[in-house]
Amino acid sequence: MPGRRAPLAVLAASLVLLCGCGQTLRVGSDHTLNVALTEYRVAPQRIHAPAGLLTIVVHNYGRLAHNLVISRGGQTEAATQPISPGETAELAVTLGPGTYLVASTILSDQALGAYGTLTVS
Repeated sequence: MPGRRAPLAVLAASLVLLCGCGQTLRVGSDHTLNVALTEYRVAPQRIHAPAGLLTIVVHNYGRLAHNLVISRGGQTEAATQPISPGETAELAVTLGPGTYLVASTILSDQALGAYGTLTVS
């Protein structure tokens, strides 16, 4: 059964990452944020980060292409290109204090729940 443990460990780690939606994630002193995209979900959904440069590492765990857009007041602050299933993209953005929308905007992703909030202070 040792061959079954690795896939189970990957599955467990993915579930922990994707199910942590009830709490606010605080970005640490390294100013790096890991975001997971799937169909109908951006995880974490509530994020708090310090103002300044933020590095966002985005991984698409879904079966379809997704992107990540950071916007405020309807204005895009930063965005990735579409990310293919299983791929990762990195986004560096300098943000001032305020509340931002974090969303996948390809097709109807956002309408189906692929969004969250990023509070910067």
